[in-house]
Amino acid sequence: MANLYSQFTFDAALIIRPAGAAITATETNATILDLGNGLIDGYLVLDVTALDTVTGDESYEVMLEVSPDAAFGTAANIRVAAEMKIGGATGAAPNGAADTIGRFVIPFRNERNGTTYRYARLYTVIAGTTPSITFSAFLAKDD
Repeated sequence: MANLYSQFTFDAALIIRPAGAAITATETNATILDLGNGLIDGYLVLDVTALDTVTGDESYEVMLEVSPDAAFGTAANIRVAAEMKIGGATGAAPNGAADTIGRFVIPFRNERNGTTYRYARLYTVIAGTTPSITFSAFLAKDD
């Protein structure tokens, strides 16, 4: 049974990572979303469909990065608005037990220290013996 509290209105315009191939190395996702000029309180919703945690040291850190620059060209202007570590029971993502496939919901705000950031993208850091994760992601509004 689906968790009532992890259900969101889906808007295809807010897909930040479409379903696709597994990620086996650290990647910056090519999709950049324009959030507009205003303040956004919302959720990064990850739907994980495959996850390797066999050796227990695999870790996946998914970050929603924001920037005032549509090209994310100036590293000094890039900020992390939300992040979650997913993975095995040991290593860089020490959990009490290995994570499994499913939905992960991460709250975010496109504001930091009084600055509102207009653009968003995903950055995924992967480590471990045999890391591989397959997921799609979208942004959802806080209703």
